[in-house]
Amino acid sequence: MEKEEEETRELLLPNWKGSGSHGITIDQTDDGVFVRRVQQNSPAAKMGVVREGDQIVGATVYFDKLQSGEVAQLLATMGHHAVGLRLQRKGDRSPLPDQAWAHDAFAPGSPEVVL
Repeated sequence: MEKEEEETRELLLPNWKGSGSHGITIDQTDDGVFVRRVQQNSPAAKMGVVREGDQIVGATVYFDKLQSGEVAQLLATMGHHAVGLRLQRKGDRSPLPDQAWAHDAFAPGSPEVVL
């Protein structure tokens, strides 16, 4: 019997309002968080990327549509976990003196597509 090859996939779910809004039902177990069900004809099913039994091993949250208080609250709940931060310094938006930088390294918002 052949063992299924392990692969990691990423996708972008715009306008996230919980897993149910995209047709995904998730289960929390001692072994992790898994996709229990993908609703037929849902946005997740139409993407063809999410499969029942997939383990959710990470998530990226884009802050461009969050208020600063929501961002601070989200970061405060992270506790002692691995967190990657994407940083950018934009001229007059930096609250720190002498930290102005005019170079735009990243797009101003979340991506349209994640491959």
